[in-house]
Amino acid sequence: MTKERKYILIGGAILLLIGAIYRFGPADFDGFHPLGEEISLKERKLVKYRQMVQERNELDGKLIALNRSLERAETGLLTGETPSLAAVDIQNILNEIGSRSEVEITSMRVLAPKNHLARDKGVTEESPAGQYTGIPVQISIVSTIRQLKELLYGIETSSKFLRVTEMKVRARDRQVKKIYSTFTVEGFMKKREDNS
Repeated sequence: MTKERKYILIGGAILLLIGAIYRFGPADFDGFHPLGEEISLKERKLVKYRQMVQERNELDGKLIALNRSLERAETGLLTGETPSLAAVDIQNILNEIGSRSEVEITSMRVLAPKNHLARDKGVTEESPAGQYTGIPVQISIVSTIRQLKELLYGIETSSKFLRVTEMKVRARDRQVKKIYSTFTVEGFMKKREDNS
């Protein structure tokens, strides 16, 4: 072999050896990996992870605040264990408001419970809004306009969440100051396992 070929073979073997060391050697081989880039990459990942942890802590705080708000809001729900007992709660509230306003209540009728929140707003039964049942009570009264206004104000400002969903008002004679009203008052209760 000539001298030139020996140098070429020795150079090829050295390159082959360097390639093998690079391929199968330690990952942070200082000669081939720029160490600064790897450190900056790890620093960016660390900053990202810290942001994720901080966001999680903020979200946990918001969740706790929302749960407290929900607990406070649920104090306005009807307290009965069944829809019938919740309807009695509404009737008692209406009787109390009616007596304060000096309204003559001619009839009061409990209607079938409604699970309309899920249907009306496109909410599923598993969502929070689908966990409540509407309890409607229909009431008929004879009153003056002032008494009717006081009754409606009493319903609106009740400690329980009540809303008037339907209302019909009529007067038989213009000279007579009495008006006849029929309306539906609806309260809400948390859905129980046995009444869903």
